[in-house]
Amino acid sequence: MPRLPVPARALPNRWPRRSARPGLSLAAALALCPVMARADDLSALFDHNTVVSVGGFAGAGPRFQGSRAAGLWGLPYLSFRKADEPRDWWSPDDGLDATLVGEGPVQLGAVLDFREGRSRRDDQRLAGLPRLPATVGLGLFGEVWPVPDTFRLRAEVTQGVRAHDGIIAKLAADLVGRFGRFTLSLGPRFVVGDAAAMHLDFDVPVAATLVNPVLAPYRASSGPRSAGATATISYDWSDAWQSLGYVRYDRLIAAAAASPIVRRVGTANELTVAVGAIYSFRTSP
Repeated sequence: MPRLPVPARALPNRWPRRSARPGLSLAAALALCPVMARADDLSALFDHNTVVSVGGFAGAGPRFQGSRAAGLWGLPYLSFRKADEPRDWWSPDDGLDATLVGEGPVQLGAVLDFREGRSRRDDQRLAGLPRLPATVGLGLFGEVWPVPDTFRLRAEVTQGVRAHDGIIAKLAADLVGRFGRFTLSLGPRFVVGDAAAMHLDFDVPVAATLVNPVLAPYRASSGPRSAGATATISYDWSDAWQSLGYVRYDRLIAAAAASPIVRRVGTANELTVAVGAIYSFRTSP
C-alpha cells in the first residue's frame, strides 16, 4: 500500500517523517515534504478500484534538535492500496517508503526521511551558529513482522541529499493490538548518527562562541543520538473514516546530550504529539 509519515521523530518524524519536524510551519512542510506517504506496492497505482486515502495531521514538538520551545506543524496525507488488500498498520514516524523486494511479513525498499532545520529565529540564544536549512535524507528501509499483525521490527538508513548532511539510522519496534474499532501500538525508538550528521546538529564552532558567550566550543562524535518510545491510537469510525492520535518521547543521549546547544540552550527531553483524520474511497475503473 503506498502511503504519502507523519514527521517524524524522527517526527513524528516524521512524522513524515519524522516525518515533518515540529518546528515547521505548514507552508514549509508542504514545500519540503508535501505528503506523508508509504508505498508498499506500486502496482496498486494501476489497479482498477484502487482504494485512495486522503487526510491531514497537525502536531507540536521541538523546533530543532534539542529545542526547549515547541512549534506547530501540519501535513497532508495520501495513500493508496489494492481493493482486495486490508488497511495495514503503519507508524506515523515511518519515513516515506516504497517496497522494492518482498511481500507479506518481510519487506525491503527505498525510503525518504525529512530532516528539520535550525536558525536564530527558533531561539535567539543560537546566535553565531550556522543556519541549517531543512532537507531530506534518502536511503533504504527494512521491515519484518515476527508475529504477523502484532509485532513489527523496522530499520531505516538514510544519507542526506547534501554530502555533509551525513547518515542517520533509525531503529524501531512496535507492539500492535486491535480491540474492536480501536488499534493501539507502542514501542521503543533508537537513533544513531555518523560523524557528519552529529557535527551538523550539535557542533559549536569556535567562531560562534566569540559572538555568543552562552555557548562553548564543542565537537560531537558519531554514535547514539537518541532513545525513546512512541504510542499511537486510532479509531475506525467506518470503512471510510479513521482518526489517529500520536505521541513520541525522545531523549538525546551520548555526544548529542553533551552539546552546549542542548545543555545551555535547550533540553535533552523531546516530546512530539499529533492528531489526524483519514478518509478512504475507491476509484472507478
